[in-house]
Amino acid sequence: MQFKEVLGNGELKSRLINMVDSGRTGHSLMFVEKDGYGALPLAMALIQYMMCRNRKAGEDSCGICPSCRRISEMMHPDLHFAFPVNSASKSGSGKPLSGAFMQDWRELYKTDPYFTEPDLYERIGIADKVGVISVAEAKEILDSLSLKSYEGYSKFMLVWLPERMNAEAANRLLKIVEEPSPDTYFIFVTHAPERIISTIRSRSQMIRLYPVSQGELAPFLSVRTGVPADEAVLYARTSGGSPGLALNMIQGSSASEAYLPLLTSMLESVVGKDLPALLEGNDAVLALGRERQKDFCLYSEAFLRKAMMHRRGLGSIADVLPSEKDAVMRFSSALPDSFYEKAFAAFEGARTAVESNVNAKMVFCNLVNVLFALYNFRV
Repeated sequence: MQFKEVLGNGELKSRLINMVDSGRTGHSLMFVEKDGYGALPLAMALIQYMMCRNRKAGEDSCGICPSCRRISEMMHPDLHFAFPVNSASKSGSGKPLSGAFMQDWRELYKTDPYFTEPDLYERIGIADKVGVISVAEAKEILDSLSLKSYEGYSKFMLVWLPERMNAEAANRLLKIVEEPSPDTYFIFVTHAPERIISTIRSRSQMIRLYPVSQGELAPFLSVRTGVPADEAVLYARTSGGSPGLALNMIQGSSASEAYLPLLTSMLESVVGKDLPALLEGNDAVLALGRERQKDFCLYSEAFLRKAMMHRRGLGSIADVLPSEKDAVMRFSSALPDSFYEKAFAAFEGARTAVESNVNAKMVFCNLVNVLFALYNFRV
């Protein structure tokens, strides 16, 4: 991956290039992004630039030397990876390591370097679980970095989502992050830096990515997927400048496709005053698994916000997706103004409870009872 191939963040790319050229590259860099922004391809472009022996200073790596080709394929012997996996994954191992899924990791990156966390979990077979970076993985990281550089230059360890490290794993890595061996670099890509232990965070140079501009993202989406230009603009805006999320929306793995049927069924039961059907419908939500239950709550809040805006005559700026249009029209007229604010709070309360490991059956039973009361009794 070359810098010129990475979407957006032009000023940041220039700063990274200058950092390398001036010899000011820290031994621990932490790329901070929202899911799908493109921190992984940007980090790969940086590593490729640092490793390229024929780079054009101030511009980019050559892209054609053996080092560049191996890095672009994620096959360089001095480039190592760690990412969240889970014991419930398809390996069947009690303590799976990233290495068991390296082929999946490489193929996913080659297909879409802007992939999201759910994309990875789907690929490695843990879509209904939470990935973790265990102490066994930390030991593998230390073992990998203890080896001599294959080419005699630098060694890189790229840790994707270090916030998924448990405390024991993080503490195991702390010493080498504090006192790395010469020409050894840690590259962290995180969506939640506040969840990484402060001792690692404080020793890392923070690099924050910004959303890709609508003017750059929309043409990319149109060329990549073939959607009409006006739809590409809508997806670029709705995704918040995240290429990964925008591609998921277009390619059918979006939150709309996954959660809209569940939400509309729930709201139909609310409007139809059918409490038994509302309670029975919870089975589908409970089957999602904890991470996707949280996503369902977030999607529901976003959908209700669009319906409220449409009800108040602001539909032109509500960013309603084509797949949502009929449902937004239906419920914006059916749900009263008094419903929305308390419904937002109910879904957010459910999401927080799920995140805190409260029993999901109790959480969603309470949620549908609250929604039913809000609509039918105007509480």
